[in-house]
Order: sequence, then C-alpha cells, then structure tokens
Amino acid sequence: MGKSIWQYFDWLLLLIVVLLTAAGVAMIYSATLGSESLADTWRNQAIYGALGVVMVFVTAFINYRLLESLQWPLYIAAIGLLILTLFLGSSDIGQVRRFIYIGGISVQPAFPALLLVIISQASALSRNAPNPPGIQEMGLSLGMTVIAAVLVYLQPNLSTATLYVAVWAAVIFTSGIKFAYLGSLGIAGIAAIPVILPLMPDYMQARILNFLQPDRDPWAGYNLEQALISIGSGGLWGKGFASGTQSQLHFLRVRHTDFIFSVICEEMGFIGAGVLLLVFTLLLWRMIRIAANAGDLTGQLIVIGVAMYIFYQLLVNIGMNLSVLPVAGLPMPFISSGGSSLVIAYIGIGLVQSVSMRRKRLEF
Repeated sequence: MGKSIWQYFDWLLLLIVVLLTAAGVAMIYSATLGSESLADTWRNQAIYGALGVVMVFVTAFINYRLLESLQWPLYIAAIGLLILTLFLGSSDIGQVRRFIYIGGISVQPAFPALLLVIISQASALSRNAPNPPGIQEMGLSLGMTVIAAVLVYLQPNLSTATLYVAVWAAVIFTSGIKFAYLGSLGIAGIAAIPVILPLMPDYMQARILNFLQPDRDPWAGYNLEQALISIGSGGLWGKGFASGTQSQLHFLRVRHTDFIFSVICEEMGFIGAGVLLLVFTLLLWRMIRIAANAGDLTGQLIVIGVAMYIFYQLLVNIGMNLSVLPVAGLPMPFISSGGSSLVIAYIGIGLVQSVSMRRKRLEF
C-alpha cells in the first residue's frame, strides 16, 4: 500500500520549488550584502527552506480526504487564527496587526489560515459531486471566504484579503458551477467597487491614487522609481551577481522582500528573470497537471486553490515591481525573504503532493 501511494509523489514538483528556494537564498544574500542587521537573513531563509522540505513530506503523508472530513473544524481554526491576530497581533507599522510572535519567530496567520480555508471550500463545493455545485454550495463557500477576507482586511491587510478572493474565484470557477452564477457575481462585484473604495482607510486610498497618479506623492513613488531603474539597468544579461548598483548602494529599499524581483532583473538581466519566470511556469504546469489527474473534485479544488495562492502572489509582486499594479505587501513565493511564509508555501506544496499520491483509488 505504501509503495502504491508514494510512487505517485511528484519529485519534479519538489525539485522545482527547491531550485526556486535556492535562487531566493542566493538573491537574498546579494540584496543584503553590506547590511549588518540583515547579515543572517539568507542563512535563516536556507534553514526555513530545509524545514519546508520536511513539511512537504509530513503534509503529503496525510490523506487529504481525512482533511476533507474535518471541513468545519479546520475552518473554525482558520477563523480563530484570524481573530486571534486582531487581538494579539503586532507589527512595526502603527496599529497594524498582522503577525504573531511564537518563540521569537514571527508568523503571519493569514497565510496558514488561507490553506485551511482552501480545504474547507473544496469540501463544501464537492458535496454534490459528480454533479456541479448549486447556488447553496456557492453561497456557502462565498460566505466562508467573505468572513475570512474581512478579518484579514481589518488587520488591516488589503493585499492579502484580495488573495483570499482570488483563490476563491479560481476554486469556484474550477468547480464547474454555472456561468450564470459567476456572471451575476462578477457584475455585483464590479458594482460594489465605487461603494467600497470611499470606505477604505486613507492610506489604502492613497496607494491607489498614487498608482493612478504617480506624480501625486514623489516620496511614495521613490522606491518604485528605484525599482524601475534597477530593472531597466539590468539590460539583457544583467550586471552580475552581487554587482547591482541600486541594490548594493542601498538606493532600493526592502530589496530582500517586496522588491527582490528588481534585484534579480538588475543583476541577472532579462535572461535571468525570464529563466526564473519559466521555472515558475513549469511549477504551475505541474500543479495543473496534478489537478487534472486528481481522484476527485475535492483534490482538484485543493490543488487549484494552492496554485492560485502561488500565482496571485507572483503576479502582484511582479506587477508592483513593474509599476503596473499598486504597491502591495505580497512576497514573491519561494524567493522573497520570509521564513514563515516560505514554510507555509511548502505546506501548500505538501497538500498538492497528497492529492497527487492518491490520484488513483486503491483497489482491494
């Protein structure tokens, strides 16, 4: 039985994320050169990456169908984490509450909570399988998402709240629900934008206005200008590892987290950035392939949810670096510095592996 399960473990998928993590560790090392306070950042990232690999095997060993049966306990745990963050969370930015410190390690509960929500949604939308979900299942999954996303928004954390919505959209679309329902939701969502925008905190509105009018606040646009200079100056082949001027001279801020893509473009050039995006494309293709071969709808939706979890963060992070999307605090998966977010991404890969390993029902 053990052999029949583990023979479907996707070693190429694991190799891809390990390669991405190794590239991330190297670029973090380059981005933090000369910064004494960040000297150990790349080592810590490597340690968390090794822990992440272990968590892939631990998570893959757990049958996702067992997790499916725990739909409501998992969802309640996710909501509990988010509520706990509002009361006990902390951050270096004013009244923002996004992180919980456990033994000196900062954890952003919104990310593990999202994985729990993905499992709960997949279970809810699979109740009628093989028939597509109906209006009740759609309403249930939407309500689950809205509650979780609002709690994240109240931290306040708009970018991660939109991540919840993006993951839900991918899952509900894949579930096979009627397009009439999706169309109605889309129209309602667009109509709600003019109502929601004025209710946002001033700094959130300012970010959107600064994106639409770059000259509105020169100080707010400073790092975006530095990011574009970094990207453009890299040219085709780049300036070489640890040789970028904007990053090494520290003109580019938060270069090891939010703006690490700019460092990659400056030092590795268009070719290096293109290779990195090609590896990400291969990662997403492997995940979609696993979803297509999943043994049931629940497994398929879990994989799609994790794939969107990775893709949306990648899309927003790159868009922000290129100034085609507003500034957001979403990292580049497996690349940006952040130990807890890296481990959570690996746990997501472990969920995908759990589905891959059980894509064919065992015969007795």
